[in-house]
Amino acid sequence: MSNVPDESLRAVPSLLSQTWVAATTDPDPLVALGATRALVALLATWEAKLAAEALSAGATWEAIGTSVGVSRQAAWERLHRDVDDFRHQVRFAARTLKERQRQEWKEFRDDVKRRALGDRRGRG
Repeated sequence: MSNVPDESLRAVPSLLSQTWVAATTDPDPLVALGATRALVALLATWEAKLAAEALSAGATWEAIGTSVGVSRQAAWERLHRDVDDFRHQVRFAARTLKERQRQEWKEFRDDVKRRALGDRRGRG
């Protein structure tokens, strides 16, 4: 067991968990086989997410390759597109959140100004 604090544990996406359960417990072998195939695709996405985390933390493609049992070049070839896609998704989500925050702040300021003007007119 790891001594990693709970707050740093990665949340396993529910779709990944559900697919694992279907692959390992469904009595119909064809359903389990289909779930296993889906699990492979989901794990590839998870692997790309972890590779992106590793790169962000300063890991090299050589270290990533070593951790997955392939050369630096093979790791880059296998993961770099998914890592780039993941980074773009994160950046897009961050921009979207920032824009939403900016819009909500503007609406809040406008509301405060409107109320302040209303109060002045009521007193005057």
